[in-house]
Order: sequence, then C-alpha cells, then structure tokens
Amino acid sequence: MKKPVIIALFLLLMAVQSQAGMLSKIRLGYFPDKMRAVLDFDAPFSFNTEESKEKIIFHLPGTVAAPDIQTYIDVSDVVVRYFEVEKEDDGLKITVSLSEPIPYNIFSLNDPARLVIDFDRDFTNVVSGGTIIDGVEHLIVSRGSEAGRATAHVLKVDLGKADVSPALARKDKPNIFESFINIFNPWRESDNDLHFFRARVSTIAEEQQAVAAVNGTYFAYTGKPLGSLLIDKELVSTPIYDRTALMITDDRQTFIDNVLIECSFTTANGVKYEITGVNQGRNGDSTVLYTPVWGEKTGTGADGIELITSGSVVKEIKPGNSTIPQDGYVVSLSGAPAQFINDNVKVGDKLDVHIKIIPYSANPASIRHMVSGGPRLVKNGIVYVSKNEEKFKSDIAKGRAARTAVGVTKEGRLLLVTVDGLPRDKGSRSDKSSIGMTLEELAELMINLGAVEAMNLDGGGSTTMWIDGKVVNRPATGYEQRVSNAIVIEPRN
Repeated sequence: MKKPVIIALFLLLMAVQSQAGMLSKIRLGYFPDKMRAVLDFDAPFSFNTEESKEKIIFHLPGTVAAPDIQTYIDVSDVVVRYFEVEKEDDGLKITVSLSEPIPYNIFSLNDPARLVIDFDRDFTNVVSGGTIIDGVEHLIVSRGSEAGRATAHVLKVDLGKADVSPALARKDKPNIFESFINIFNPWRESDNDLHFFRARVSTIAEEQQAVAAVNGTYFAYTGKPLGSLLIDKELVSTPIYDRTALMITDDRQTFIDNVLIECSFTTANGVKYEITGVNQGRNGDSTVLYTPVWGEKTGTGADGIELITSGSVVKEIKPGNSTIPQDGYVVSLSGAPAQFINDNVKVGDKLDVHIKIIPYSANPASIRHMVSGGPRLVKNGIVYVSKNEEKFKSDIAKGRAARTAVGVTKEGRLLLVTVDGLPRDKGSRSDKSSIGMTLEELAELMINLGAVEAMNLDGGGSTTMWIDGKVVNRPATGYEQRVSNAIVIEPRN
C-alpha cells in the first residue's frame, strides 16, 4: 500500500473518532427515596436498552469512553450492584446489575448531554418459596424503603386443605447433666411450681407433627401466655385490655377482632360467681379457674377454698394446692368470694361454668381456637394500628424491629408473616441485613399481601418461621429463642 493511501486512511479514522460521542463521566447520587446515576457525554448521543429483572443493558452506538472511565464500578447498594462498561463493535455497552427487581426511570437531557437513571428505593418483590403441602405456600418478600431493605417470609394457608392451631410448649425432658444438678439442688423449682414452659418453635412444631409454624402470642418469663389463648375449645388464658385476637371456628372460618371474655360459674342453688382469672396465680379477692393445662396441682396456698370438679360435679372441697382432674377443673376462691362458698356449694352439686367469648364486631360461630396478639394492624382493608387503644408500651409500639403477624385475605386465606430485624450482634450486621419494620410498615406489607384484616404477634427475638425441619428466617438473636407457644400448620386430617 502506498504511503499517501495509508495517510488518507489514518486521517479518515481520526475524523470518524473525532465525530464519535464520548462518555466523559459516570456520577452516582444517593437520596432517601432513590439512587441516581448520571452519565455525562460531550456530544449528543443515542441509545437503546435491554431490560430484565436482573439488569439493564444500554447500547450506545457511535460512542467511546474517556480514558479515565472505569470498566467496573462496584456500587453494592440496596438497589444496584455494579456498573460495567464494555466496548462493542459500533460503540459502548453499559450493564447495570440490579440488586432487586425495582422500579426505575430512564431519561436523557441536552445541554449538556446526559443520560439519567433514577432507581426507586420503594419496592416490594414477592417470589415463591415453593408449595409445602397442598394448600400451603411459602412466599419470600423483599421490601425497600427510604430506611433500607427488609426481608419477610409468608405462609399462605387455605384452611380448607390444611389445619392451623395454636400449640403450647411442653416440658423439656432434663438431660443427664440437668438431672444430676436436680438431685443435689433440692431448692430448685419443683414440678408443682412450673405450670407453663418454653421451647423452640421447631420443637413445638415437631411435637405437633406440623409442616410449618411461627411463634405465637406474648408470654411471661415463666412461659405463661399473656392474653387470650384457646386451644381445641380449652381456655388457657384470658385477655389483657381486650386486645386483638385471631379466631378459628369449627368450620375453619377465620376472624380477627378485639375480644373480651366473660367467665362465671353458677351453683346448684342459683348463686353466680364471677371468675376473675384462668390458669394464673391466685391472690387477694379472686376466683381462679384451673384446668389440666395448668399442671397436676393448682399450687395455691391454704388460705382459700377449692372446688375440685369432675364432669361438672363437685367431688371434693378443700384448701389450696388441689390435684386438677383430667376430666374437669378446680375453682379456687380466696378473700371475699370464699367466705360463703360453703353455704352455697356441697360435694355432689353440679356447677355450671359459663365462658363466653365476645368479639367487638365479628360474629364467628363456634370458636375452636383463639390466639391473641396486638395491636391490630389492618381493619376492613385499611391501615389501623391500635397500639394506643390496646395500651402497648414503646418497646412494641415504637421503632423498627423483627415482627410476626397474622392476616386474613378477602378470600379467607390465612397469612402468617415474619419480618427479620437487624441482628442484635452488631458484628453480624451488613448493608444487606434486613432492618425490620415499624408497625405501620408492617400494616402496609400485610395489605400488599392481600390482607383485609391483620394483627401483630410477639416479635423481636421471638420472631421465628419454621418450615419442614428448618428455620427459614434469620432470628434477631442469631438462634431460636424459646417461646411459650406457636401457631402450627398440619396436613388436613
């Protein structure tokens, strides 16, 4: 090739390059509601895109990159992983890897020439975690907000195909070491002093031969449930401040409503006594009903009178610490209610115990199971967080935390939901850690999942979802915390 021809080709190539637009800079801006990427050019440009849930690919024909443009930009944001800049035959290819399938907006500006992408931090992504059994589906949710990203797990249950019920923790069998300690420490609590227990959700679920479970209502350190709990029509505990409860009827209908319970018994001669508590300590002027779930004995002192009843018939009248019949109950009275009980009740009399569950507005038929929680989150399809009415303290009512909730959809499906909170071990936290939710955010999530009624359950370190032998969420403590009770899912009998 002759030299003049080589020079001509070189000049032509230079002319083409001088006419090509140049990507001069990539700028990233971080805002509470979005992340913004701005691509600066030194001349007008054209582009086309390929878009998927995982990435956006920009093709920029006739464009070159400035020498100082990085080919790989690690972003590691909640919404964007990285930018990658590559040469193509006719220009540049820029790949944006998305951390989540999120909403975004692409537009161009002139004078100067810019390509702008706004990545929205407000998003909700739901993917299937698979079918556990017929009628029970596992869903995994990622939800973004200005505060960060939260991860949730959902059990969506068709009660026509699976059974749902609350279950209590049972007493753990002591291991060899614990048995050895008990022998040489007679001052330790005896079995008669223990009435409720705590166990891992996984343990409760396995004992019930369940396929899935979440933690249930609040409880005291002793394991005593705090609030309404009814299991197979046996009342375990009574409401606190008429707080919200989930009710499941004999025909497997579900309701969420505030609940109060009226308890009383009537003697054979027509005298009516109010029952002031169920399966709890007795003190002062009180009348407490003890059922077999409380344990073998009432554990009460001798300063009261107890009616030991089997099959609704009084078999014995004696002072405290009575044995509770498996086919009956004990009514324990102290103070003023005990003063004239011997005048109104004798051995062989029949007692008429009356327990009436009164929802505020719902009208369920025969209730088989009930588990309280609170506060209410959703009422008639709108956010309704009743934390003040139900007298919840700031440790539950305020702030962002791990949460457990239950909801009912328009179609009658039951939603059991856990939201992971920040790990309590700060060394375990990262930019990808789930930040938990406020009650208001949890209410919005329940509505997004289809709930028309919903309530909060015990959360924080208790929040646990177990599916088929495995804890699927990340407990805030880093391990399964022992709880008093769980809501379990079993195959339909």
